[in-house]
Amino acid sequence: MNSKWNKSTEIFDEYERRFAEARAEKGMSRPWESAEKERIVESAKRMLRYDDSLVPPIREMTEIVRTEYNGYSAIQYRFESRKNMFGSATLYLPCSKERFPLVFVCCGHGKEGRLTSSYMAMGHRLASCGLAALVIDNIGQGDRNRDRDGGNTPDHWMATAPFKCGLTLQGLIVAETVGLIRHMKKDKRFDPERFAACGNSGGGTLTMFLAALCPEISVIASSGYPSEIPYILQKEREHCACNLFVGAAYEAEMWEIYSTFAPKPLLLEGGIDDNLIPMDLAHRNARKVRNTYIQMGAEDNFTFELTNTRHSWELEDINLISRFLSERLTGFIPADATHLFAADDVTPFKVPIPERSLTTAGLCEYLSGVTCPEDVKLEEIFVPTFKGKPIDRSEIQEDVGRGDIMRVFAQFECALYRSEKNAKEEI
Repeated sequence: MNSKWNKSTEIFDEYERRFAEARAEKGMSRPWESAEKERIVESAKRMLRYDDSLVPPIREMTEIVRTEYNGYSAIQYRFESRKNMFGSATLYLPCSKERFPLVFVCCGHGKEGRLTSSYMAMGHRLASCGLAALVIDNIGQGDRNRDRDGGNTPDHWMATAPFKCGLTLQGLIVAETVGLIRHMKKDKRFDPERFAACGNSGGGTLTMFLAALCPEISVIASSGYPSEIPYILQKEREHCACNLFVGAAYEAEMWEIYSTFAPKPLLLEGGIDDNLIPMDLAHRNARKVRNTYIQMGAEDNFTFELTNTRHSWELEDINLISRFLSERLTGFIPADATHLFAADDVTPFKVPIPERSLTTAGLCEYLSGVTCPEDVKLEEIFVPTFKGKPIDRSEIQEDVGRGDIMRVFAQFECALYRSEKNAKEEI
């Protein structure tokens, strides 16, 4: 008998049961009731380890370079969200003197960030429809990726410092995005009553949390993510750090968080051939969110669509989302594009980030006052256990086919972390 394989299988089985027990504790919620909505918002904050004090006042928004297209411009900006914490963004701006609706395009997990072809294509498409679009590099991605030619970087994908410092990477991303949204509301080029957000994959994650935590947003389109949080967090593979939420197994479910956006216009979208998010879970999530809109008498403001696409945005996704946003923000329904809008030369889009810019770990230490040891591992923060005792790595398989097994178990422990607060509340 192969004892290491058998022991690993027993551990996975126990984690399955622990997730099932966490789900069994949850009752049916009613997000259309104000008290329930408030509880869900607080639950979302707990799993992100988020509060308003993390939202930074954007210090500076400096234009780096501008590229002219037919009827709109692409403007590259560098911003400073905290002292020596620099970021980059592209503003796709129609050529007119009127005040525009502004769409925040939220990027997914790719290391190229806003320079990923699909996010550039969405920016071009929205601008061609008369909507301004701001595409932002998340912390550790795009121009903020210090190891562009490397693999899993400690500034984003494998970031552990946020968790060691009592934070989460997604919580920091949400906070910075909210700060940028509030900053842009002061910009006279835009109509602050017509701010929207759209995002795919990891950008779908971000738009979900913006639904609960950013009342400044009036329309949301979220794709490549709507399903169920336990499904995402029980995947038996190494996750990007921005996918990890503390104690999520006991906290609000995905449909509840999306439902806090009701009765404002919301589009949830999935791909029939999405290899990461099963359409049956997308349907189940949508059915629950739709009920909230129905109970609030706002079913016309909820849209769920499945496209004939895979996980990343394709032309059908971009047409659907831009059509939805344009109709909800301007009342105008544009004709579908026949090809993807994308710049042929991305060189002008590179924004230089100062060498003194804080790393993710540096930012976390600055915010928390906690010193984070270099190369701390997730399993040292969320210690994997079996039958109540720490797991001995020497007794199990190091890899069962999808990455470091101890990292996977640590991700489970992160999701199953039982804080005093969520131990007292029945979600």
